[in-house]
Amino acid sequence: MLLKSLKLKNIRSYVEQEIQFPEGTVLLSGDIGTGKSTILFAVEFALFGILRGDLSGSSLLRNGEEKGSVELEFELNGQKITVHRKLKRTKTTVEQEAGYIIKNNARKDGTPQELKTDILELLGYPKSMLTKNKSMIYRYTVYTPQEEMKRIILDAQESRLDILRKVFDIDKYKRIKENTVSYSKRLRENSREYAGMIADLEDKKQTKKEKDEQARETLEQINKLKPKLDQAKRDLEASKKDLSETEESIKKLQELRKSKEIAEAQFKLKTEQNDNNFSEVYKIKKEIEALEKEIQETIIDADVSQQLKDQITLQLRLDQETKEISGRITAYQTKKQISKETRNKIENLNNCPTCLQEVTAIHKTSISQAEDSKIKVFEEHIDQNTGQMREKEQKLVVVKQEIDKLREKEKINALLKLKQANLNDKKEQEGQLLSQQEQLRKEILELEQNKTKLTQEIEQLSKVEIEFQEKKKLFDTVSQTERETEIAHSKLLEKKELVTELIAGLEKEIADKQKVKDKLLQLRKFDGWFKEFFLNLVDVVEKQVMTRVYGEFNELFKNWFNVLVEDETIQARLDDRFTPIIQQNGYDIEIENLSGGEKTACALAYRLALNKVINDLITTVQTKQILILDEPTDGFSTEQLDKIRDVLEELNAKQVIIVSHEPKIETFVDSVIHVQKHEHISTANYKY
Repeated sequence: MLLKSLKLKNIRSYVEQEIQFPEGTVLLSGDIGTGKSTILFAVEFALFGILRGDLSGSSLLRNGEEKGSVELEFELNGQKITVHRKLKRTKTTVEQEAGYIIKNNARKDGTPQELKTDILELLGYPKSMLTKNKSMIYRYTVYTPQEEMKRIILDAQESRLDILRKVFDIDKYKRIKENTVSYSKRLRENSREYAGMIADLEDKKQTKKEKDEQARETLEQINKLKPKLDQAKRDLEASKKDLSETEESIKKLQELRKSKEIAEAQFKLKTEQNDNNFSEVYKIKKEIEALEKEIQETIIDADVSQQLKDQITLQLRLDQETKEISGRITAYQTKKQISKETRNKIENLNNCPTCLQEVTAIHKTSISQAEDSKIKVFEEHIDQNTGQMREKEQKLVVVKQEIDKLREKEKINALLKLKQANLNDKKEQEGQLLSQQEQLRKEILELEQNKTKLTQEIEQLSKVEIEFQEKKKLFDTVSQTERETEIAHSKLLEKKELVTELIAGLEKEIADKQKVKDKLLQLRKFDGWFKEFFLNLVDVVEKQVMTRVYGEFNELFKNWFNVLVEDETIQARLDDRFTPIIQQNGYDIEIENLSGGEKTACALAYRLALNKVINDLITTVQTKQILILDEPTDGFSTEQLDKIRDVLEELNAKQVIIVSHEPKIETFVDSVIHVQKHEHISTANYKY
C-alpha cells in the first residue's frame, strides 16, 4: 500500500486541506504542535475509523464545528482506492456517519464498521487480530507513536508479552491454555455434580429389585383371584336372571295394590260426596220454602220508579225557582241599600262636587223624596218575593218527604227481585245436586265391584312375594360376594399398576444415572488428558513458535541497535521474554539509565525489528511497502541523526513518512511537507 493523497475538512486545527504523498522518503516537518501528528491520525481514522481509547471523534473534530470529514486515496497492487469518512457532533459526543469507498471506479456506501471490514480485507489483515479499539498490525508495522514504542519496552514483562502475543497472532496459545484450565475446572465441577447425582445409584437398583419382587407377588395374587371373580360374576348373572323373572309378578302385584288403593280412595271420596249432596239438597229445600213464603207475603209496586223520577224532577224545578226568587230579593235589597246611601249622602252635601255650586235644601228634599219612593217600591217587591219563597220552601219539604217514601218502596222492590233471583238459583242448584246424586250412586256401585275384583286378584298373587324375598336375599348375598371379590381384584390391579409405575420410574432414574455415570467417567478421562497431554502440547507448540520468532526478532534488534548506537562498549539483545537487555562493558544496565538518544535508539531498533518480524510472519499483509516513523530521533545527537540516512537505505521501503522537527533530516529525504499553524489554523505546503 502507498499513500497518494489526504483531504481534511474541520479535522483538529485543519479547516480544509489537501496533502499529496509522493513515493520515497517524505518528511513532515514543522514545530511541535503545528499539526504533524494530526495528519497521521487522520490517515489511521480514514482506514479504521474511530478507535476508542486511542482515537476518539471528539479529539478529531475541530472545536466549534458540527461536521468534519477525511478522504484518503491510496494505491494497492496497482489499483487506486479512495475511502471517505465523516464525523458529526451530537448533543453529548461526536459520532461517525456513513461513508463510502471507491475501488475500480465503483462507489460503495457503508456504515463505519462496514468500511472498516472492507479495508481490513483489502490490507490482508487477519480478522482475528482486530480488536474493538485498534489494529495491532497497523500500529506495530506501519505507524506507531514513538512514545507508545517506548512504553512497550519499559512495560512490565507480562504486559509486553501479552502485546507481542497479539501482534504475532500467537496469543491464541495463551487463550487456549487459559480456556483449557477454565474448561478443566468446569469439568471437575461437573464431575463433582455428576458424582452427587449418582451417589444413590446402587440404592435405586436395590429398590428396583424389591419392587420387581413385589410386582411378581401381586401378579400371582391377581391370577389366583381371577377365577373366583369370574365365578362370582356368573353366579350373580344367574341370580339376577331368576330374580328378574319373579320381579314381573311382583310388579303386577304392586300395580294391583296400587289400583285397589286408588279404587278405595275414590269409593271413599264418592261416598262422602254423596252424603254431602244429600245434606245440601235438604238444606236447599228448606231455603226454597222460606224464600217462596217471603215473596208471597210482599206486593211489588211497579210504578214506584216512575213516581220517584217525577218527584225528583219536581224537586229540581222548585229548587231552581227558589234560587231565582232569592236572586231577585238580593237584587232589590242591593238597590234599596244604594237608595239609602244616596239619600244620606245628599242630606250631608253642601256643594256640588262637579260644579262646586251650593246645593239647596229644596234640591236635597226633592232628591230624598225620590229615593224614599224607590225604597218603598223595593220593599214591596222584597215582601212579595219573600212570600213566594216561603210557599216554594213548604212545597219542597213535602216533595222531599214523598221522595224518601218512594225510595224506601224502591228498596223493598229491589230486595224482592233479589230474593226471586236467589230462589231461582236455589231451584237450579237443587236440580243439579239431584242429578249428581244419581250419577254418584252408579259410580259407587262400579267402584265397589272393582274393589272386590282387585282383592281377589291380589290374594292369588300374594304367595309370589315370599318367593321374591327368598330370591332377593340370595341375590344380595351373591352380589355382595361379587362386589367384595371385584374390590379385592381392583386393589390388586391398582397395586400392580402403582408398582409398575414405580419400577418404570426407577428404571428411568437408573438409566439416567447410568448415563451420568458414563459421562462422569468420560469427563474424568478428558480432565486427565487435558492435564497430562494437551496443556503440555500447547506449551511445546507456543515455545517452538516463540523460539522461532525470538531468534529472528533478537538478531534484527541487535543489528538495528548497532546501526543506531556506534559504541562498542554498549551491546543490546533480547531475553527469552522479549525484554531488551542492555550491557555496558559486560554489565547489565537499566534502560531507564540510558541517555535520551540511547532510549530512542533502543525503541526505534525494537520498532524496526518488530516491523520486519510481523511482515515476515504474516504473509498476507499488504502494508509492507510503507512505514511511518513518528519523531524517531527524539534526543539523538548529530552523529545519530546521520545514522537515520543509513536506516532509510537499509529499510528499502517504497514509501517512508517521517514526522520530525529536526532540520537536518531534510538533507537526506526525497520530499518535504512543511506544516505550520497560524491563528489556530494549520496548513501543509510542499517545501520541495
